This record gives sequence, C-alpha cells and structure tokens, in this order.
Amino acid sequence: MEIHAIVPVKELRQAKQRLAHALDAHERRELSLAMLGDVLAALSQSPVHRITVISRDVAAYQIAAMYGAAVVVDQTSDLNAALCQAAADVPGAAALLVTPSDIPLLRAEDIATLSATSGVALTPAHDGGTNLLLVHPARGWTFLFGPDSFVRHCAEARHRGLPVHVVRMPHLERDIDEIDDLIWLAQQPGTTAAQRLAREFFERKGAHRWRLSDMPQP
Repeated sequence: MEIHAIVPVKELRQAKQRLAHALDAHERRELSLAMLGDVLAALSQSPVHRITVISRDVAAYQIAAMYGAAVVVDQTSDLNAALCQAAADVPGAAALLVTPSDIPLLRAEDIATLSATSGVALTPAHDGGTNLLLVHPARGWTFLFGPDSFVRHCAEARHRGLPVHVVRMPHLERDIDEIDDLIWLAQQPGTTAAQRLAREFFERKGAHRWRLSDMPQP
C-alpha cells in the first residue's frame, strides 16, 4: 500500500487560542512547532511514501523541510477545503492518511498498525473527532472534519461501501487544545519535544497555575 500523508497546519498566530489563559503567544507558537516536529518525525520513520504539509505559515514550511516533507501553500480558509487541495496530488489508487499536527505522541508503529487494514481506518478523538484517518483508495473521498467527525467519517465510508476499522489508541485520543490536554501530555511517559516543552512550562509557571484544572495530579 502506497500511503500519502497530509498534515494540515494552522497559521501559528492563530494556533491554540484555548491555551491563551496559560501560555502567551510565543509559548503557544513554540508548542505548536514542537508538536508538528514530533508528528513529522514519526511519519518520516513510518511506511509513508510521501508527506505533505499544507499551511500558510513559513515556520511550518521550515519544519516540513527538516523532515523531507513537501509543502502546499494553503489557499483556503477551511480545514476540509485545505485537505481537498492537498489531496489533489494524491494518486486515486493510493492510500491517504490525514494526521493532525497536534498529536505529538504519534509513533511510526501506529501508522503501520493502520496500514495493515483495508478500506477506512480511524482513530477516534476523546471529544468525538477523528485523530487519524486512513482511506484506501483515496479517490473521491469527502473530508468531514469538525464536530462529530468520527461518526460522520464512519458513515461516509459505509456509504461508499468501504470496510471500516476503528483503531483505538489511547495515546492518540487527545489532541492538545486545552490546559487539561497539556497536563495530560506532560504526565505521559516519553520525551518527545512537545512533552519536554510542556514539562518546562509546568516547572516555569508553578504548579498553582496548573491546578486550576481538574486533571488528576501525579
């Protein structure tokens, strides 16, 4: 199976606004770039044929170049439209993998697990979203990211007569959007760039700031 991965990246000045009460704009940008680097590092070590980053942000292009990823300049204002733009260059008979840029615990073996399936393989997010989507064949797929996208993608696959495989991976069920997610990331085993940065934020800002969350403390 020839897999083409697409990683959509928002403009970093707009990234992670829900963390604004805990992290300033520079810290949010730094976190976004660290997570993107972690995702691209995992993809570059996986059985992916080609990686494409679609964004308007020059810093994202620089990170993409470090991992040998192609860059597409986002000409849209909507995630699903951006994915359609990037997918236009994917051969119809190939497999298409959509990977968010904010799942920094992604591992190369996770991609291998998904690629062992046929049809559509999805990893659900804890909030009802889709955190990994692998479609084979890619031809004509309709992207439905947004609220309840997991259910909607499953329905789309069945509508197209494609088998659906739900691949649950607890370490990938959280994208890092809220303060609870950041605490969760810092508490997980591992030393990805984003984890090291989250722990640095934790230490620098003091535990009292972070206990505003109801996330259980270690």
